[in-house]
Amino acid sequence: MTHFKMIKPGDLFVTHNTGLQITEEAHCAHGQAAVMLLLFGRFRSGQGAERLDALLPRCVLAEMVGSLHAQILRDEGAASLQRFQDEVATYAEQSAAALEQLHRQHRDCCEAGFRTNGAEHTCGRTDTGADRE
Repeated sequence: MTHFKMIKPGDLFVTHNTGLQITEEAHCAHGQAAVMLLLFGRFRSGQGAERLDALLPRCVLAEMVGSLHAQILRDEGAASLQRFQDEVATYAEQSAAALEQLHRQHRDCCEAGFRTNGAEHTCGRTDTGADRE
């Protein structure tokens, strides 16, 4: 059940870029793999990290997004919510195309493969992308 609280912001971390990936490092109570969320930015005070990492259970992420949808609907109306949902769908399509391209280039299996355009791997693939025997 969702509970709302009034939260006063502290030293805000202002994000200018993000990344995320599904990770097997943690699971929610439903058995789903967590989402590793990477936030790049700075604290308003000028103190602290340029990168903040968090593991979010997918059910928690779903609750967050659902709460955001409800707040947009209540505060800004159905048209604003639809625009937001359309933006999410557009980014999902773009990400799916980019992930497919990484897969075709054999760059989606490990960091080395990603950084070397599939030429080198630390995951057991050869430079052609075929699995080692």
